[in-house]
Amino acid sequence: MNSRDLRVIFFYEFKSNHSGSVAAQNINAAFGEGTVNERTIQRWFKKFKNGDESLENEPRGRPESTLDDTVLRAHVESNPRTTVREIAQELGVSTATISRHLSTIGKVKKLDKWVPHELNENQMKNRFEICSSLLLRNQREPFLNRIITCDEKWILYDNRRRSAQWLDANESPKTTPKAPLHPKKVMITVWWSMAGIIHFKFLNAGETVTALKYKAEIEVMHQKLRQMQPALVNRKGPILLHDNARPHVSLIVANKLAELNYEVLPHPPYSPDISPTDYHFFKHLDNFLRDKKFTNLEQIKNDFQSFIDTRDLNFYENGIQKLVTRWQKCVDCDGFYFD
Repeated sequence: MNSRDLRVIFFYEFKSNHSGSVAAQNINAAFGEGTVNERTIQRWFKKFKNGDESLENEPRGRPESTLDDTVLRAHVESNPRTTVREIAQELGVSTATISRHLSTIGKVKKLDKWVPHELNENQMKNRFEICSSLLLRNQREPFLNRIITCDEKWILYDNRRRSAQWLDANESPKTTPKAPLHPKKVMITVWWSMAGIIHFKFLNAGETVTALKYKAEIEVMHQKLRQMQPALVNRKGPILLHDNARPHVSLIVANKLAELNYEVLPHPPYSPDISPTDYHFFKHLDNFLRDKKFTNLEQIKNDFQSFIDTRDLNFYENGIQKLVTRWQKCVDCDGFYFD
């Protein structure tokens, strides 16, 4: 016998003016002990007595609070960092109601996105103006194949990172050692163009780039470029794209670049998103090195060489050609970061 059939009998017993205890005895005697309990019958009798003779269950839980989605949207958009609990308190509804309505209007909670620097108005204006001018220049006279770009990077000996793992419910996760506060690392300088790698060098342990070292690297790179792309050096003239690190913009470096007849492409400060070595070369290198652990410098050098050996010409061409779309994105964002 289903629950609705029992409610029909409850209603019959109620109309027969039986008490709840008598009704329970009658039903259990007819259909077997434990079919119903007196408390359930008393609840239904009370409902019938109050004039509600419906045999359907009343909805359970709290009654649905009325909440205007327009009001909720305006509240969230005026303060995107507010919490569900704070909204519920201010609007006088439950947190479950807020969560449900937020989903309805398409709002989801997302963490802030890290950016390289908190740009001020002047820095954004500088990025906008430089990218605009480079776009116009490249439209008038394409120059991407003349660009030589470079940067420095620390390579860690231990590139393992803590990450989530798909496991059975009763299976313990694998362990990963916590990274030390000052991990062992080595610095590398890389010079490249659409034609491929021109020059790279690993610095000695604990050594960083200075203006004198950078000047010396330019001289070595220039000799290799002369052999690799003589037409670029002798006729067209290379255009150097590097960031505004202090060694890069020192007077002795500026004099050396002028002596070698290098043009320096304008590049706004705090702009790795429009630096091909950052957004392309080093990004792919990081993926290549992920989860690898080295015990000596020779292993790192061999792995870096493997990385270079597995890149074809399209890799370098694509990295430089992306500059145009990235300059455009920067302009479209009024100089703010776009990824």
